[in-house]
Amino acid sequence: MKLLKKITHITQALLIPCCLLTSCNYLDVIPPAQADFDDTMKDEAATLSFLYTCYGYVPRCQVYDFKAYELSADEVIFPKDWDMYGQQMAWGTISPSYYKVWNGSQTSDDFNIWTPSYNWIGYVHHFLSLIDELQPTGVTEEDKAQYKAECYFLEAYYHFRVLQAFGPCPIIPEKVDPNITNEEIPGRSHFDYCVNWIVQKLDDAAAVLPAVRETADLGRATSTIAKCLKARVLLYAASPLWNGSFPTPSWKNTNYETPGYGYELVSSSYDETKWTRALTACQEALSAAQAAGYQLFDIETANEKAERDGIDLPFIPGREEDTEENILFKQRVRMFQYLVTATEGDNNKELIWGQRIDSDGTNSGEATTARLPNRVVKKSDGSWNGGWAGFAPTLYTVQHFYTENGELPEDDPDFFPQSEWYTRFYEGASSPSLTTDLDGEDVKNDIIKLNAKREARFYAWIAYDGCEYAKKINNGNPLWLNFKNTNTNGWRASDSRNISGTGYLSKKFIDPAINYTTSGSTNHAAARRPYIRMAELYLNLAECYAALNQEGEALNNLNIIRKRAGIRDLTSADLSEMSLMDWVRNERFVELFEEGHRYYDLRRWAIAPDKLKAGTRFALNGLTLNPTFEEFNTPMLIDQPFKWDTKQYLLPVWSRSDYDELYSNPQMVQAPGY
Repeated sequence: MKLLKKITHITQALLIPCCLLTSCNYLDVIPPAQADFDDTMKDEAATLSFLYTCYGYVPRCQVYDFKAYELSADEVIFPKDWDMYGQQMAWGTISPSYYKVWNGSQTSDDFNIWTPSYNWIGYVHHFLSLIDELQPTGVTEEDKAQYKAECYFLEAYYHFRVLQAFGPCPIIPEKVDPNITNEEIPGRSHFDYCVNWIVQKLDDAAAVLPAVRETADLGRATSTIAKCLKARVLLYAASPLWNGSFPTPSWKNTNYETPGYGYELVSSSYDETKWTRALTACQEALSAAQAAGYQLFDIETANEKAERDGIDLPFIPGREEDTEENILFKQRVRMFQYLVTATEGDNNKELIWGQRIDSDGTNSGEATTARLPNRVVKKSDGSWNGGWAGFAPTLYTVQHFYTENGELPEDDPDFFPQSEWYTRFYEGASSPSLTTDLDGEDVKNDIIKLNAKREARFYAWIAYDGCEYAKKINNGNPLWLNFKNTNTNGWRASDSRNISGTGYLSKKFIDPAINYTTSGSTNHAAARRPYIRMAELYLNLAECYAALNQEGEALNNLNIIRKRAGIRDLTSADLSEMSLMDWVRNERFVELFEEGHRYYDLRRWAIAPDKLKAGTRFALNGLTLNPTFEEFNTPMLIDQPFKWDTKQYLLPVWSRSDYDELYSNPQMVQAPGY
């Protein structure tokens, strides 16, 4: 974990001066040769510092931040007034000329993807160009082979970041001559060519890198990470969008030819061998991870962490009695809370590759603040200590987590009928000493039936009206949410920017031991956000098997994830309720909720037009002042201009008069529709 801090500090010290010397063009990433660059590799310590600099943009923590495009899918919404990058995509207003002023700086629609990825590719290439030339003292040939392999991995990663967001992209295989002419700048390469190039780099890296790292080097590439990323790359490549179903197959280059592909940019026909290739890579990734000691996070490990933190079992509606079954269920809920907040130091062996939520390594962070209720605890001066209440799950999300029986609420015959979903679960008053909100009101009997009898992941990651948000967050006490009261967590006109109003908030990535105090201080762990974790590997395999009609193997891998979730196994009989691929997709939706996958999943499956079109995002009536129970629990269309257009499959390359990527590179073509 020390490496992650080194990366940040070294990046600030070395890269910022470099960037100030570069132009805006995405290939001008290294300034003209300077004498002091020789010092970057004078010895082993300097060489490692330069290498850590090359990691400065990976993994991309913003995947979990409110400013990221990846959170513009149908999982959550943000307050309408935020008008952030993801909202521009969700509303269909994104354009090649779109930009915002953020923290005093003008940023574009390629926020933290296109330009930074190519910039860091430049730093990687600069490192590779110097490692043999400068012969740093104390660096052995074996060391150099390791460092080069890490660079190969980073080349692959940064190219893939661009590929998954922008589609076919320029491949930059080596350091660019600063005297290159515009006509020599490469254009987009065919998608399959990009995939093959990236995969080869990952293979080259995996052949040299160790399978695991010591604690001090967590975050550096390993052969396990390389194989897992390869599996994801090939899974994407086999998916419908890139396997014969691209909506604009006529999209081609005009001046640039990809070796072996000509002017073509996408495949126009389906190729089953892409799924076979992806399956093999997914099998190899899981085997490598298991051999390296990775495994699914479990209840026992979470219980040990909870004991150290002093965190009791959570309140779950309908499970008040301390039966063995109820205790186990609550432990499972707590396990899922810790799954995405516990670190390797907590014996979390599921996390294959991740990064702390806060880039500076501190315990403060916008991503945590953005999720928290606006009012958590009243400070001594009468003001409130809390968050922005910005990550609000939609009703689609709520309805697609499973019931305690492992089925969708609408398909579970033992669940409440839909006509009762928005009625009270509890009848009569409950104990105020147990469930009193910030204003002294009892909220337990305001829990609706849709929020009862649900699976453990629902209670771990979704906050609802009347729930216990966290055990210690309110100055060492629980916080019980009341979204109907303007004096607590409800809507108020004076602070509309900090209320999303769907009737729900996200609790994912919130430390179970988080504590906000009356003095204004906060105490919570900086979570290690998963970029790759074990559960994804099983879900990737299940998807490949499903695509190849291998039903038994697909169900086996799905059931590994479902068993950990505490819900029943699926059998062939369940395929009359939903197709095998739909079960795979929904399990992925639930298990990987808010981890940056949904944005790309909906696109690569080519189902975004159905899921993200206008009229599909609903919420409870949480933007009303002091509504009654019945008024609040009325489903309604979210008041935001969501829409879908075919062009939204890809991000546009930025094109402005003062920074024109398209016209400075005659080889480049814009994404379709922009």
